[in-house]
Amino acid sequence: MTQHPPRPTGALASPLGEEPLRDFHRDGYTALPQQVTGVALEALRIEAANLIRRFTQHGFRSPDYWYFTPAGTDTPVLYRIHNLQDQGAPASARFYTDGSPLHLLAAAILGGPVRATACAMIVKLPEVAAPVPWHRDRTDVPPHTVCNLSVFLDDSDPGNGCLEFVPGSHLQPDGEDAEALQAQGPVRAVSLAAGDVAVHDVRIAHASRRNTSPRIRRSIVVEFAPADLELP
Repeated sequence: MTQHPPRPTGALASPLGEEPLRDFHRDGYTALPQQVTGVALEALRIEAANLIRRFTQHGFRSPDYWYFTPAGTDTPVLYRIHNLQDQGAPASARFYTDGSPLHLLAAAILGGPVRATACAMIVKLPEVAAPVPWHRDRTDVPPHTVCNLSVFLDDSDPGNGCLEFVPGSHLQPDGEDAEALQAQGPVRAVSLAAGDVAVHDVRIAHASRRNTSPRIRRSIVVEFAPADLELP
């Protein structure tokens, strides 16, 4: 087991209250209701629809557009748009920019100044989206050091492939396999509404099921790390 030294917290006051921070530290994840609403949420949904249409209807292909082709078909299925800040979608790219509302949330969660290190859109197309296997995003950083914030553009539940977590698994040793952690359980499916933000420690074991519903499931996910931390 790799021993990680504890990281000192910063001086920023949290606008979140004690409960979400307690959940994040204990369970490795928390949900923040209705962080993006109204006109701001609608702008993100329009941008997302345009980016997806660019792929599905106009045939655009790029290394940033990740897709798979189901066996027995010749129809590619989009599941992720990487480097979202470079895709000509200003409302979405704003989350990657220093000083954005997500930066403020991440700073409160991690206890000090942060920087965004990755930005992507997760896409689960109706009735064809594949499951995301059990995995841990990173285990090369200490617990409570790097987190992902996911802004949900659509309601999410088990039918369209909501996030599932093994609570507390972010505290497990670096080498623990995500599928083994899932087998040990417990597993919690986290249903969220459009406009909610899910926060999870990058060390936590998590997954999502295939989308068996007629409803799309989209989220914008941004990874945050302390501003002074060079990631491995």
